[in-house]
Amino acid sequence: MYPTLQSMGITSIQDIEKFTLRFEGGHDVLKIYYRREKGSLLPKSKKFKFGRSTKTVLADGGQQTYRQVQEPSLIVLRAMEELELIVGRQRDIKVTKDDLVKELEHLEKVVNSKINEIKEKIAAMK
Repeated sequence: MYPTLQSMGITSIQDIEKFTLRFEGGHDVLKIYYRREKGSLLPKSKKFKFGRSTKTVLADGGQQTYRQVQEPSLIVLRAMEELELIVGRQRDIKVTKDDLVKELEHLEKVVNSKINEIKEKIAAMK
């Protein structure tokens, strides 16, 4: 029913809660979030990176000037269409202050955990 998502290895389609798409370092980054029970060992999200194709197009018909244009991958476009069918259009969802606070707290935990991990590696080198 969702061939693109299945080809990407996504099997828990019924558990998809939301998704985000951003452009980072020349790639489109699609992140899919899942509904998980507390204590579940399954991941809460999966991240996929897609390269962009670059085309050279005629910029101005009379001057023979060209420019390079980047286009998203067809796979990411198809995946977005399928995800929108599953979770609906997310443009109508308003972010609340509580949502932002929770997101910030989660980010702080992730960053602190990574900092501690790097400090432990440094300490182990001495």
